[in-house]
Amino acid sequence: MRSWLSLRSWRLPWTSGALLLVVAIGVPAGLLLNRTDPSQAIASAPLATDPPSDVKTIEWTELMPPGWDPRSKVGKAGKAGTAGGTDISKLADDDPIARQMLKDLRDAFDNAPVRPELDGRRVRLRGYAVPVGVGWGGTDEFLLVPTFGACIHSPPPPPNQIVYVKTPSKIEGVRAMSIVTVTGTLEVHAIDSALATSGYRLVPETVRVER
Repeated sequence: MRSWLSLRSWRLPWTSGALLLVVAIGVPAGLLLNRTDPSQAIASAPLATDPPSDVKTIEWTELMPPGWDPRSKVGKAGKAGTAGGTDISKLADDDPIARQMLKDLRDAFDNAPVRPELDGRRVRLRGYAVPVGVGWGGTDEFLLVPTFGACIHSPPPPPNQIVYVKTPSKIEGVRAMSIVTVTGTLEVHAIDSALATSGYRLVPETVRVER
């Protein structure tokens, strides 16, 4: 959930290897656009039977600006996994050094830049579903994330690695961590939900649940 972060357990969800810490990165005005309440983010297109053939299948890394690396301004502490010669994996969460690092981490994620040039593109994106709400008949609202457990068993990825999806009607079979492929129109639009803030939303034409 977005309410906690653990220095020892947290790692960038879209990387592998040792713990990587980031610091705040300035974002040009307008990169995170039109922050919206999820209740106002209504998909405008009905779900189609077959996916259109003229869409581009994109990878999650393409949602990040080219060359964007939050580690670049961290310095030795973040890259080497040490802080003043101290192994940060051994720091308690209430240690002053750890608390400052987590503050920097949250600031960096809050300011993660998106790619405004992707607005309006028809894309196909595959990821893990995190339902925002589930009731009788399925769900019509979920987050799409690149890694298993994101937003549930671990802190959420940066907003540029979270895509909000709102379907015009409820669909069955979308459960926590279902593998889902969504085809539709990508919008650069920051949306706050109960679980996380997404930097994009995807107006769906098709939603295919693999499991």
